[in-house]
Formats: sequence, C-alpha cells, structure tokens
Amino acid sequence: MTTTKINTLFLYLLFIQVPLVAQVSIDSISSAGHSNTNKFKQLKEELSTPNSYRTASGAPGRDYYQQKVDYIMDIELDDENKKIYGEEEITYTNNSPDELSYLWIQLDQNIRKKDAPALEKKW
Repeated sequence: MTTTKINTLFLYLLFIQVPLVAQVSIDSISSAGHSNTNKFKQLKEELSTPNSYRTASGAPGRDYYQQKVDYIMDIELDDENKKIYGEEEITYTNNSPDELSYLWIQLDQNIRKKDAPALEKKW
C-alpha cells in the first residue's frame, strides 16, 4: 500500500468510528440508574395499582378513609429566653381499618396564617 492509501484508510476509519461512539444505547442509560425516558411510556413505576382505596388516577376510592385530628393549644413563646411554654389537648381518631402501632406528632409554626411572619417578604 502506498502512503496516500494508508492515510486515506486511516482517515476513513477515524470518521466512521466517531459517529458510532456518539450513539448511546437504552441499556447503557438504564444501567446508569436512569429509567425509560420515552414520553409515551406506561406509568407503572410512578402510579400504584388501583384498588378500593385509590383509583387509577389517584382519586379516593370507595373504601378511602381520612384520619381526623382535633386540637386545642395554648402556647406562649418566650423570645428573650428562647423557650416555649404551653398546654395542648390532641384528639386523634383512627378511621383506618388497621390498628396503628404508633402515632407521630410534629409541631410546626403556622405559616398558613394570613399574618404569619414567614409570609412577609424580606427583600
């Protein structure tokens, strides 16, 4: 082979390989932790199977139940000493057909109140 033919062959192989390397297979995307990105894919992973508690759309089903909590709180914040004082009465009604082995209660500030300080713009 002449030098010109070798150089042409080398360039030809170089340009053929570049487009092949740029192609990514679906298997390599899945193995990297990504799921199917097809816009028309089935939503089996995202939506649970419909049952009597939830329909396929996520709306409440015929056996849907809502837990109920009523509370009375008398709370005082002591900003100067960075303390909170108060009393509360919490009445929890378990409307679930299942027995609850524990109940988690978390106290958060009322940021939904119309005059809540958290809603004030600070800019």
